[in-house]
Amino acid sequence: MTVTDIFADRAQELRVLKERLGSRAAEFMIIYGRRRVGKTELIRTFLKGKSHLYYLADRRTEAEQLEIVSSLLGEYFEDDVVLAQPLKTWDLVFRYIETRLKPKERFVLVLDEFPYLVETTPALPSILQRHWDQHLKTRNVFVVLCGSSMSFMEKEILSHKSPLYGRRTGQLEILPFGYREARQMLPDLSATDLIEFYSVFGGIPAYLECIDPEETLWTNIEREIFPSDRFLHNEVHFLLMEELRTPRIYFAILRALALGRTRVNDIVQLTGLDRGVVGKYLDNLMELRIVERKVPVTEHPTKSRKGIYRIQDHYFRFWFRYIYPHVTYLEEGRYETVLQRIRRDFPTFVGTAFEEVCRDFLRASRERMPVQWTSLGSWWDKEEEIDIVAGDDSGNYLLGECKWSNKKVGTDIYLTLVERSGFLSSQGKKFFYVLFSKSGYTDEMRTLAAAEHVKLIGLEDLL
Repeated sequence: MTVTDIFADRAQELRVLKERLGSRAAEFMIIYGRRRVGKTELIRTFLKGKSHLYYLADRRTEAEQLEIVSSLLGEYFEDDVVLAQPLKTWDLVFRYIETRLKPKERFVLVLDEFPYLVETTPALPSILQRHWDQHLKTRNVFVVLCGSSMSFMEKEILSHKSPLYGRRTGQLEILPFGYREARQMLPDLSATDLIEFYSVFGGIPAYLECIDPEETLWTNIEREIFPSDRFLHNEVHFLLMEELRTPRIYFAILRALALGRTRVNDIVQLTGLDRGVVGKYLDNLMELRIVERKVPVTEHPTKSRKGIYRIQDHYFRFWFRYIYPHVTYLEEGRYETVLQRIRRDFPTFVGTAFEEVCRDFLRASRERMPVQWTSLGSWWDKEEEIDIVAGDDSGNYLLGECKWSNKKVGTDIYLTLVERSGFLSSQGKKFFYVLFSKSGYTDEMRTLAAAEHVKLIGLEDLL
């Protein structure tokens, strides 16, 4: 399978790194993001053609880590003594670097998967902090710490409790790709196929690279997700085991969310867990960017009691909905049985991702819309829901409906949306409308849209 250069889509991150490298000041950058999101490849792309020292840590012992780092230092500084006699502590490593720095030569040090180094040397952040404060912050250095453990990087490196707090000169959180970047990796897919693939595999570059665009979605799922020897089969399990101490409870909560139990009470009823436990664990999942809390766009984000929870990552959502409950079937090789269960409600599953794609389209097209909104989201109460609500400070609202269906959208969908606008307390407000459809629009709807200035968006428009 061929894919385009994904780093065309990391242009902003590369620009930031190049600017920092070119500055005359000492730089201390933190790069973090979930596994397989492309951090290491970003760094390697950035370092091409530049003099640097790069070390990718793993779970070796401290002595083994220091031996490898000493070898890299010996090669970089052409020092046979260090090559023959490895430095025994991290304190000696940083002292050695300080003695070999040259004023006119930029020294680039990258410690990738920094959390693994701290596992074997818990005092390492304090050691690095001391050397930065006493020597490195006034030298011609460019230090990068990179890590995949979101909880570690945010609590042990970025938080105010960390010894390194206040030392960093910048940070980059590397996020998954959106559907536009996914298309650049899979340019030959039709618009329909792209959104369906994206709803399953999400925006992690390593997952997208597994896709064979010449095969159907079902064949790709059967080949890349179902077999236990494929990395995607156990990827979610592995990631959660890396981040969390009590995965059993988290798995129960995530399974409930994948089944559409979006409120705390619903999760409590399905799992049998205490309400306080559910709330605490949801907070942890939100810190890890696995779960997000959403409220109606007209509500205050922290004060609203209408908040719902959803799995933020597409592949996590797919895995907990279709793979986790059917592991036994997959181990027995009953792939067709599982595929039938996925097909049964797959359009509804894709519909969730489609709404996200539509909102992303509006964010990118804001200047061309009739409302220059200050808030964008969705709205719901106990019985009614509006997929897209975007409002400005003057009482203007853009309302939208997203339909992932093989049926063309007719005037009934539009008229229902107009009717629902009344739930937003229409006094003093002006409403504009936009519709998104997988399968296009009826002639009647197109005629009505032209007369009432309703925006009609198709799949090709989204791309």
